[in-house]
Amino acid sequence: MSFLKKFFGFCMILLFSASLGFAQSSSQSPAVTAFVQGAKAFGAGEWTSSIFLLRKAVSYPENFTAETWYMLITAEMYAGEYKNAFQDCETYARNFPDSPYDSYVLYHRGRALFCMGEYEKSVLILSDFCHQYPEHEMYPSALYWIAESFFATYNYEDAELLYNAVVNDYPDDAKADSAQYRLETIRQAAREEKLLYLLKETGEEYLAAKEEYERQLKLSGIDSTSDARRRILDLQRQNADNERHILELEHEIAQLKEKLGDEVAKNSDVKKETYFLLQDLKRKAAETQKLLNDKERGDL
Repeated sequence: MSFLKKFFGFCMILLFSASLGFAQSSSQSPAVTAFVQGAKAFGAGEWTSSIFLLRKAVSYPENFTAETWYMLITAEMYAGEYKNAFQDCETYARNFPDSPYDSYVLYHRGRALFCMGEYEKSVLILSDFCHQYPEHEMYPSALYWIAESFFATYNYEDAELLYNAVVNDYPDDAKADSAQYRLETIRQAAREEKLLYLLKETGEEYLAAKEEYERQLKLSGIDSTSDARRRILDLQRQNADNERHILELEHEIAQLKEKLGDEVAKNSDVKKETYFLLQDLKRKAAETQKLLNDKERGDL
């Protein structure tokens, strides 16, 4: 059983005890009422309501406990109120050292920083968590969020190492599938960069062939017709080889798009750059072919 489930059970016990005390009390206690209502909302997953009620509850000295504050922090994390969660983690750390929830509050601090876009600080906090609690149930999740911080800052090499650790060392963890997806994304990006490099190399070869062709056109006026035709045929073959190479690269890119799916292809700026480069190469190849054909007709 995870700690969170145990904590939910503990909250229900607190709620029952507080409700019983309230029922037996002859006068209504605002502190008990606030806690009971906040705990009920928390147990029902009504995070916005529970945050409001629990914050009211901790304003009473009798509710200023590690359990109530941890419940409030957890509700804020679920509700996406990461700045408030981080600030309350700081309050918790100052007031409840050596409590049973210390490790979880430290994890929440790191997660909150990540969600706020403070990636370097998040890495420091979550790395500290991993160092202090290597056997903790949240350890794989901490590794994953450190990797996500690296990924967000384009440090794919370090991110890949940690994603692999999650997938290989904790295959049954809830974060394993997400880590595997990130690995596929990183590998796809690497393949696209390689294809883009090859396309650029092909483009340079094409431009060199075109320049040579234009140079030969200028010289053909003083060369014999047979020599000019021979050079034109050589250039045509070279141009055909370049076009065939481009088609092969287009086919490989199409296969990668089909394998990874439309979601990655849609969001990849590299693919857009590759697509426009291909269109430019094909246009230039057509221009060269037209020049070759015009020249051959003129020689004949």
